[in-house]
Amino acid sequence: MMKRFFINAGTAVALLSITFIITAPEGLAQQQDFRRVPVVYTLPGMDKVTARRDVTYKTAGDKALKLDVYYPPGSGEGARLPAVIFVNGVGADDMREWQVYIDWAKLTAVSGFVAITHQSRAAESSADAADLISYVRTNADSLRIDANRLGIWSCSANVRITVPIIMQPDRKYIRCAVLYYGVMTPHATRANLPLFIARAGLDNPNLNRGIDGFVSQALTEGAPLTLINYEDGQHAFDVRDNNDKSREFIRQTLDFMKFHLSRDYAEQDAGRRAPTPPQFAAMIAKDGFAKSLQVYKDAKKADPGALIFQENTLNQLGYELLQAGSVKEALEVFKLNAEEHPNSPNVYDSLADGYEADGNRELALKFSEKALELLAAAQGLSEERKTAIRNSASDKVKRLKGQ
Repeated sequence: MMKRFFINAGTAVALLSITFIITAPEGLAQQQDFRRVPVVYTLPGMDKVTARRDVTYKTAGDKALKLDVYYPPGSGEGARLPAVIFVNGVGADDMREWQVYIDWAKLTAVSGFVAITHQSRAAESSADAADLISYVRTNADSLRIDANRLGIWSCSANVRITVPIIMQPDRKYIRCAVLYYGVMTPHATRANLPLFIARAGLDNPNLNRGIDGFVSQALTEGAPLTLINYEDGQHAFDVRDNNDKSREFIRQTLDFMKFHLSRDYAEQDAGRRAPTPPQFAAMIAKDGFAKSLQVYKDAKKADPGALIFQENTLNQLGYELLQAGSVKEALEVFKLNAEEHPNSPNVYDSLADGYEADGNRELALKFSEKALELLAAAQGLSEERKTAIRNSASDKVKRLKGQ
């Protein structure tokens, strides 16, 4: 999987929990109570969403913490639907009563999923959010929820406690997460957790630098990431910027949720999803090539026709390992590339480099000559590319023959 930024999130948003708190510029908050401001996007049927309110999910001391559950119009008692949890990470006691959370819950429900909002305590919001998730899964039948299809939706200051929760490797039932203009720091990502991140260009510069650092690390790790950079959007644009651009981004968010919460996850559940190139490189460094290769082969077995890595991706990985002094591992990557792309002259030229670095002059010569043989009949390569491969292979042949 290539690392990508998407401005068009035609693949949609599935989140288990959305946390949302608005930090308006000083003075503006005094003019308008944002707890009463609606989301700028609506869908037909929101008025027909049903809600089950004041369900106690946890008792802390003498305080009962409540959640509200929103159901799609007409959903039957027998239905077990994916759920989106809107995480309350700042401990605002009345957050589930804010109009923005009610509207987002209804938008989620009318899109076909259960939506959950909840109370938490400021000093214990992380533990409360984790306990909420446990309660939802334990009581999935009575709540009419598919316990293995949860989405997380979190906004602003709530994101701070949300990220460590969703990145825990044993939470595979969290299928995706949406993070709106969040308080973030770089954090290790969980493999195969699709993320939808919305960044508001007019937001606090320090907040955006945190988002940028998180996104940079996520991309380095090959995380499946959709990024919306709303260049002229404000913090809390979904209630503050009443325009078509905001509505389009909200629609994309809901589409992202539909896509990921509706997918067939049998392959992922079996642990056979292909690693991204950075993940594959990290596996090789940590576990050695043999174990990493087995992960690769399992992914190929699950989908024999899949092109898991492009030729140039494996080639680059091989040279990175070579430059790092991991000659044996680099050689194995070059061998794998030759197996995957047996008609490419370039992969044999690289394989020859690997054998030469490993001290095997005989095989280095053999594969340099094979690269030249394939190059004579190669199609689809530019003359410049052919010349580069020819010069590289020819130079090795001369050097290895002692000419």
